[in-house]
Amino acid sequence: MNFTFRNPEGTQTMTPAQLAAKVKEIVAACPSEITCAYRVWYEGIEGYGRPTAALVAAIEEAIVAAGGWTAVGPRRFEKYGAVNAFTNDNYATAAKEKDGEPLVLHKFKTGSKWQGPDGKIWWIPVVEVFDMRCFEWDGEKYIGEMVEINPNSDYAKAMVEVK
Repeated sequence: MNFTFRNPEGTQTMTPAQLAAKVKEIVAACPSEITCAYRVWYEGIEGYGRPTAALVAAIEEAIVAAGGWTAVGPRRFEKYGAVNAFTNDNYATAAKEKDGEPLVLHKFKTGSKWQGPDGKIWWIPVVEVFDMRCFEWDGEKYIGEMVEINPNSDYAKAMVEVK
């Protein structure tokens, strides 16, 4: 069964073998610790719209077949909800910088607490290229609403991880 879809290149039709080769190329270059079929679809293949269940299954199979990725079951991705996830077996040796600058996903450890220059402590559940989603922590509980901090801002550059 071939897969027909739209992306910036126009309408594409790929055989399962062509799709598997494209997925292998995408995940081989992925510096992330975790990925999913939807990330491959939207960010790698640049597919338009929601992929079909058959296409998602084919991408998931191709991720495992590409080698270096282990299925870990459902994980929550902010953009995609709870979906099947895969961890990068080669994460320790994956690229952590580009053009001499650390990749945003490696500047801040998600799920940890960071102190800003103003003394506020932030818990960071999500780090993306353009922003971090943060909740203020007062030592006992989270207070206030979610705040978005630009990971390349002077404020973020002055943050230090709280051990």
